[in-house]
Amino acid sequence: MNDDARRRLQAAFLRRERAARQQLLQSTYRVDEGDAGGDPITDYGKALVHRDDGVPTASAHASLVDALDAGAVEAYNAVELDEQPEGRTLADPHAAYGFEGMGADPWAIHMAPPPSFASPEMGAELIELYCRALCRDIPFGAYGDDGAIADAVADLEAAAGYAGPGGTTDPQSGSLDAAGVFRGLLPGTRTGPHVSQLLWKDVPRGAIPQSQRIRVLAAEAAAGTGDAELVGAGPDYLTDWETWLRVQRGVPVARTNPPPTLVDAGADPDDTVTRHIITGRDLANKVRRQVPYLASRDAAEVLLGMGVPLDRRIPYRQGGSGSETAGTTGIRTAAPVINFGVHDVLESVVSVFDLAQTAAWYRKWLVHRRLRPEEYAGRVEAERRGAGGPFDLPATLRESAAPDRVVDAHGTALLPQAYTEGSPTHPSYPAGHSVVAGATVTVLKAMFDGRHPIPTDELVVPVGDGTVEGTMAGGGTTTVQSTRLASVTEVSTALGATAESIAEARSATITVDDELNKLATNVALGRNWAGIHYRSDGVEGLLLGEQVAVRYLQDHLRATDLPFDGYRLEPFFDAYPGTAEGAAPNHAQDGILITPDRITTPDNESSSVDVDDPAR
Repeated sequence: MNDDARRRLQAAFLRRERAARQQLLQSTYRVDEGDAGGDPITDYGKALVHRDDGVPTASAHASLVDALDAGAVEAYNAVELDEQPEGRTLADPHAAYGFEGMGADPWAIHMAPPPSFASPEMGAELIELYCRALCRDIPFGAYGDDGAIADAVADLEAAAGYAGPGGTTDPQSGSLDAAGVFRGLLPGTRTGPHVSQLLWKDVPRGAIPQSQRIRVLAAEAAAGTGDAELVGAGPDYLTDWETWLRVQRGVPVARTNPPPTLVDAGADPDDTVTRHIITGRDLANKVRRQVPYLASRDAAEVLLGMGVPLDRRIPYRQGGSGSETAGTTGIRTAAPVINFGVHDVLESVVSVFDLAQTAAWYRKWLVHRRLRPEEYAGRVEAERRGAGGPFDLPATLRESAAPDRVVDAHGTALLPQAYTEGSPTHPSYPAGHSVVAGATVTVLKAMFDGRHPIPTDELVVPVGDGTVEGTMAGGGTTTVQSTRLASVTEVSTALGATAESIAEARSATITVDDELNKLATNVALGRNWAGIHYRSDGVEGLLLGEQVAVRYLQDHLRATDLPFDGYRLEPFFDAYPGTAEGAAPNHAQDGILITPDRITTPDNESSSVDVDDPAR
């Protein structure tokens, strides 16, 4: 028994040591000076001391850069925040220096730099955000015949450097129209409804199934009956200069804006006013305060409840089919639970969360320090009103009609925000929610059979279901359109999807990978609907998260000695950005193959630690 115990202890250590060695040998680190320009006009600066033109002071900006370079308590305490009367604090800049116990070191995962301040691409990204703000309350089912959507399509078609659907860099090519506007670039994201099934379907959580309806934000009456398309407008914030400037200086939200106008049905906490996601504002509301990994964890339970098979290579028989790992038919007398099974899936989605956040925080604070969209629009408005500038704004933005439409609607060119406080107090690139979505969805694509088709009769869309009267948090009452889920085989029109997208869902083969890609895009770009992130924050964040997950799964494969050929998953794009051994693109199958690394422990293998050494 003692020999067995020593053998086990040695084996456990060797697995951890090999994992660390493999990740070290595969790692390469940045050697450039970073992408932050060192300029308070073009860098993130929210909550710092600001000038009257909305730009952080040179001294405050320098104090932040110095603190990030030093990474010391005294330096952080010397950052010049506007603390009158009491300022918001920065969101954990020192997390950029954090280490992780699994996967690659957060500093060793690469991503492209964001568009520069004066580039056409940056201008096109702000144009898209202006358009989103003007279209937040339009139900997805009304996109085909809404004038604001038509204006958005025209604006984006005219924007040089636009990187969304129909743009010059769109991997799926094609032209931009109402069916594709504001959607993602990943495979499957433009098939069927705008919103993923995994954000609509009820979560089969044991004895207490959980609806994915969300509480409603309303600024005025949102009435309607049946499938009526009247949903109502929600509240927009930071559209006047004085309020915007106070928020940039870090004045707490409670001192600047009223609370969100959530609607409740009377005083009964079990009778809140809710509906399924049917507008861009609803998506923004969904991803506002929810812990970022929860959408993917809920999606995992939905997939499990639907009976979606796990990866076909796992060393177990599933549904009468043998394992696709070479040399084994798989275990038939047991089912996977902790390794390869339900617990493994749910635990891995949570475990990769912190790895993704740390990788994002390194990029946010130490490399890019990209200013938030509300800050960039502040430069546009400062110049427009003669309060500052001129700034080096791209011609793409100056020539667009989108800022003028926002001025007509709100009186300024400031970017209307869906959240009272605007953005969080950390830089924009990459989007934290996006990196987490990229990592957690990649885990799900690896652990489930991504090519499994979803039966058409299991696809749903939200339709109108009468109205509910409720009390708004800021006072007054409103009538809100409620929803229920209906099968796409039963309806031809819906609040949540156009007739064309419903017909497409009926005729197309929609796979698990398609819906997971759509889920990742919905979560990533849901923050864009709020006005707090650019498109590239989301798209490039997904790619960063994908790499985090692949490197995590390499280590995770050491949890079992059973035969397993490795996880195969479809990358977000044809070209996977990580090229490390064991996680390279599998061009023959158009996927990534994540293979085990000598799972067993040979008798003659030694380590740097002697388990019998009392000094260890």
